Amino acid sequence: MKEVVLTKNLGYLQLDTSGLTASIGPTTYGMGNWEPVSGTTNLFVMEEEIDVAGLTKMELTFFPLAGDVQRGPTAMGLAYATQGAITEWIYVTAAPIDSSVSPQSMLFNLLGQGSICDTQFQNIIWGQAWTWAFNASVPSNFALPVNTTLMGSGEPTNGDRLYVYRVVSTVGYVPTPGSFAELPSARLLISGQLKEEQEFQQIMRMRRSYELQQTYDED
Repeated sequence: MKEVVLTKNLGYLQLDTSGLTASIGPTTYGMGNWEPVSGTTNLFVMEEEIDVAGLTKMELTFFPLAGDVQRGPTAMGLAYATQGAITEWIYVTAAPIDSSVSPQSMLFNLLGQGSICDTQFQNIIWGQAWTWAFNASVPSNFALPVNTTLMGSGEPTNGDRLYVYRVVSTVGYVPTPGSFAELPSARLLISGQLKEEQEFQQIMRMRRSYELQQTYDED
């Protein structure tokens, strides 16, 4: 048994909220691969991967134990002074997920809770969600987290990579010239143990990873 900590850096996001539909920018430096979710408005996603092939080639299974996110403050401009909120999710999955889920499903966290289907719940190894609101008590546009939710099945995996998703939804704001929202860069940490399993268990777990991958492809 060996204890490990897997890490992934996630880029900064700035959103222009001067119009009815938020857009990425104007700053793009260090933002990574953020893009709007296809077929939606005011919903943005970043997709990353953690390569663990070197570990699984040693026929070791990763058993996740805990996760955390190191981050700076979230900022919200005057567009949110009277109404509106930002919801943010960070997921770690064993197989890719379809990021073009409906905004309603993301807003009420149905995906993370497994309410859409049990397969998605098992696929999400670890996740956390935040809801941010404008903080009128601080003049520096710092946002206030009004809700934080943990999620995930904690299922072990012997796949050769983990998939990381950071999703941001901004709703209900009042378009204000020059207004913006900023989600800071963050570092994801997933701690766990590497263990050698019996051959039958390894085969069944590999089969499960394949089934999750096929479910994604069919969608």
